[in-house]
Amino acid sequence: MTLFDTNLDKHNPTAEHLWNEVQNSIHFRELFDAVIDAMLLVDSSGQIMLANPAAQHLLGYTHDELRSLDVEQLMPARFRENHRHYRKQFLAEPRQRLMGSTCELAILNRHGEEVAVNISLSPIAIKEQAAKAIYILVTFIALDRRRQAENALRESEERLWLIKQAAGAGIFDIDCANGRIYCDERMRELWWNEADEIMTLGKFFSTVHLSDRAKCQKLFEEALNPEMEGKCRTAFRIINGSEHSERWIATLSQTQFDNGSAKRIVGIARDITERKLLEQTLQQQRNETELLFNKQVAILTAAAIAHELNSPLTAISAYSEVAQRALSVTPVDCDKAKEALSGCFDQAQLAGHKLYELIGFLQGREIETEKLNINRIVEDALLQARSDGYSEFHIILNLEPNIPPIKANKIHIQRILVNLIRNAVEAMRAANVVDSEITIAVKTLASEKMAVVTIEDNGPGIDQKVISQIFDPFFTTKPTGFGMGLSISRALIEANGGQLWIDPVYQDGAQFHFTLPLA
Repeated sequence: MTLFDTNLDKHNPTAEHLWNEVQNSIHFRELFDAVIDAMLLVDSSGQIMLANPAAQHLLGYTHDELRSLDVEQLMPARFRENHRHYRKQFLAEPRQRLMGSTCELAILNRHGEEVAVNISLSPIAIKEQAAKAIYILVTFIALDRRRQAENALRESEERLWLIKQAAGAGIFDIDCANGRIYCDERMRELWWNEADEIMTLGKFFSTVHLSDRAKCQKLFEEALNPEMEGKCRTAFRIINGSEHSERWIATLSQTQFDNGSAKRIVGIARDITERKLLEQTLQQQRNETELLFNKQVAILTAAAIAHELNSPLTAISAYSEVAQRALSVTPVDCDKAKEALSGCFDQAQLAGHKLYELIGFLQGREIETEKLNINRIVEDALLQARSDGYSEFHIILNLEPNIPPIKANKIHIQRILVNLIRNAVEAMRAANVVDSEITIAVKTLASEKMAVVTIEDNGPGIDQKVISQIFDPFFTTKPTGFGMGLSISRALIEANGGQLWIDPVYQDGAQFHFTLPLA
């Protein structure tokens, strides 16, 4: 038997043969179980005879558990008595009908929870011996899923609205096929766009600050790459050409791919101008404080050295004067001259001893070293440099995976990396480099049991005359520089067992290298 009508002419021999083949090959139970709606087969007394997998899932019972129930047991108590009455009416005049069109119906799942449904009834007559037995095919159309989906969508929209209001965020939707950007009202506000103005990718990139444009274009190309995650978080400046004003924007977006190609990029944008201005002010104050602190340290250090050397130098001056007099008389007073020169020698030795004592005191105890992952230190240094206000560059990391640990002082190495990154950014800023880029590479020199770190930029480079003096104390090319950064960096690297140098023949900017011993 089948549940479906057919247009086959069963009086035609060919059609009748096909009809028989269909009946023989497709069985009721197979069709019953294949239906995606929840279905029960109930006998005239209300006993459940069959339940398809969709019904088992909806109600939370196994097939055997359902077969032990009357259909009324699935009805909420308020419906049960009426349902028995309706079942008798249906059996008296069996026909297909839909229930729940005028009122909301519900059934109970295994946990006693009500599930809102529409119910359709279909009578099935089965010949049993000399009589026909009427069975009822009950189909449940669950309404909760649709309502839950509608509620979830409404709640999601409400949350999004609250987020937009709290963060002042705008929403954009980039159609990758035609290069158009669909914006909400807040997004148009951020970009100084009129309501009827069409935003295109070309117009978008034309508003981005010249110094940030190459970075944004590169990130956009990465977002279109199906091999990447499609998630993009960045911050950049946009320019209002008519008002000559500038605004910082932070964006977070996700690319949607279809058959390996980018279809849409959906995201939010926020105005972070106030935060950026505050960061710049705080950074300027930190820089001024650090410069003042360094100067004070240098002054105090110089004063301490002068104090320690003053007495020996005064004594050397006095002994020299005595020796000069002893050598200027006739005959020469050799004994007095020897005594004076001996005093000069002793005082010079004392001065050197005091100087070494002072240096030892300033250096403090021995350097504490530990096993470190140099790749992690590079990443931490980048975060610190960016948080210090040195973020307007594109970073390329070439880190050796699974690199052996080094043995060094973490604070020293991180400070050296931050100093080199800051120097690179400041040089590129001064030269107005549009597409600022810093490359940091880490690799091992297995034969020497060392790790080598390379930091290079695409800035103006360093003049050959300057290179010979660049590590000298108090030598600087910066108007506000103190000339101790690279000198201290080299001293710290050497104290950690490595070497720091600059590549004198590198032509595409500046390139520094330093080594550290492997643990």
